[in-house]
Amino acid sequence: MEESKSVKRRMKLFKLQSKARRGRIRITRLYKFSRFLLVVGIFYFCYLVIHSSHWFFPTNYRFDKNHSERLEIVGNSIVPDKKILSALSGLKTNGIPIYKQNPSEIKKKIEDILPVKRAFVRRYWFPARYVVMVEERTPLLLIAPSETSPAVAMYTSCGKFIGREYLPLTSAYDTTLILSYGTQGDDYEDWKEDKIHLLDKLSKTITKYSGERVSYIDLRQPRDVYVQLPSVLIRLGDLDYTVFKRVEYIKSILPQIKKFNEKVKYVDLRWADSRYLKLKHSENKPETENE
Repeated sequence: MEESKSVKRRMKLFKLQSKARRGRIRITRLYKFSRFLLVVGIFYFCYLVIHSSHWFFPTNYRFDKNHSERLEIVGNSIVPDKKILSALSGLKTNGIPIYKQNPSEIKKKIEDILPVKRAFVRRYWFPARYVVMVEERTPLLLIAPSETSPAVAMYTSCGKFIGREYLPLTSAYDTTLILSYGTQGDDYEDWKEDKIHLLDKLSKTITKYSGERVSYIDLRQPRDVYVQLPSVLIRLGDLDYTVFKRVEYIKSILPQIKKFNEKVKYVDLRWADSRYLKLKHSENKPETENE
């Protein structure tokens, strides 16, 4: 009797062990199958991501027509957006995903625009798009035929001549107005970098000694240069090696001009060792020396 009960207990134990073993086998198989499904799902997801339309630019995309969707331009104030878009009009995306496209061609096209110093192009995914950051050259001199005329050209701080197509400037720059006809052997399109920096230095030096911002430098007679300040006109004559010594006199002369009220036509600083005031009522009289 006892032996029969023992056999029954062992059989029951064997059944439980067998059942537990089958359960572990099912769990192992389920785990392996789940892992297989997960791997397949990951590969399928990667396939969908890689072939997603969000990586691609639309078919027949043109930068100059659809730029608001996929191209953002920042940092430009001299070069209008339409100029940049026009420079990119010939580029094609050719159905290549954004991560395979080389932005160097876009960068080169934009940097070929004269006022652009350098450009940075960044690619973004989902949706595929470009962000172009433009660094422009700094305007230094504005050139106009008269003080009341709009500027027709400008020079940048690096000596680049830029024509009227990028004027007027839409942002405020620390520029000096230069009056010039571009004739009489002094064509402003052919100015050398030394002359550009000479004019800039002259403007800053006069501002330093006068405490006033230069309104314009008149080069319409290249051998007889005038500089207009808000309070008085200065006649400098030739811009030779003594010009910076001559403009030092401005600091001592300007306080004396106030006693003449509005009678002074201009301050004459054409000579290195003397300076004069030209009065408005002495048109036909010799210039009066300012003691």
